[in-house]
Amino acid sequence: MQNYITKLRHILPIFLLISLSIIIGLLIIRWIFTIEFEIFDFNEKIWNFWLPVLLPWIPILIWLRPRFKILILKNDHHEFFFQFLSAITITACLINSQEYLTTATGKLQKLSTITDIEITPKSRYYNLANFSVATNFGGTYTSFSRSGRSNDLNFDIYFVVPIFDRKQTNINSLPKYWYGVSFHDRLRNARNDEKNKRSYNEFYNYCLDRMKNYDFYSLDHFERTPTSDKKQNFIKAVEARAQKKSENYVILEPIKEKYEKRNGNKFQWIFGSFGIGFSILLFTLIWPGFSATEMRKFKTNKGHKKLF
Repeated sequence: MQNYITKLRHILPIFLLISLSIIIGLLIIRWIFTIEFEIFDFNEKIWNFWLPVLLPWIPILIWLRPRFKILILKNDHHEFFFQFLSAITITACLINSQEYLTTATGKLQKLSTITDIEITPKSRYYNLANFSVATNFGGTYTSFSRSGRSNDLNFDIYFVVPIFDRKQTNINSLPKYWYGVSFHDRLRNARNDEKNKRSYNEFYNYCLDRMKNYDFYSLDHFERTPTSDKKQNFIKAVEARAQKKSENYVILEPIKEKYEKRNGNKFQWIFGSFGIGFSILLFTLIWPGFSATEMRKFKTNKGHKKLF
């Protein structure tokens, strides 16, 4: 029992310090540079996935890895296991906290007409009182991707139609505001090209039928699609119809759920995900033995470092 407490005292304080520093630090950095002052306009996947996955490894390898050397296990890779467990715990919490920041800071702007977007502060969500869509001027684009060790094939089909203040009979100029709807499907073990093509055609025709009967006006509010792969694919759908490239297109996606419910359970999962990972770490630290020799080495090296 004494060895277990020694292991906890040696490892957990720095683990908690690293976790809190990264989670709070990334929230503050993103809030300042992308939300409050809009200095950077990065792809949202960088904030919500890549930084949470990669960032924890830097402090873990520098400050936490040396502390795991006091653990004794028969498996020579035990150090990496505990590093990986620590990284997964922090990553899960980072992903949930970043997704919560995304929705929690998204303000709802009320618009009388679609062109009011130009004279109101940029926002993530819009409540549009009056609008009309030109379904006869729609565009589409399909994105194909592989997943599951490249055995699964993903179909993402994007549809866009222009948004106007009122019903248009003739479209004389290139529309700037577009109503975006997307559909997703995954084909498991997609190794047969003929089968893949047939499955895609069936799914595409299914989506076309959905769009023919789509209720464009049944929604609570719009979400302005942020800089992301999704937005780029919507823009490709616009370009396929408009035959003109531009980065100024505004894509608005319909949200049927009430604005007040946009956060869902994200806030609870920030603590839930960290609590689950932290509990597993506490539990797994029971089994490794304790190396007094490595502890002395660590303290000696630490003492030497303090001299400089």
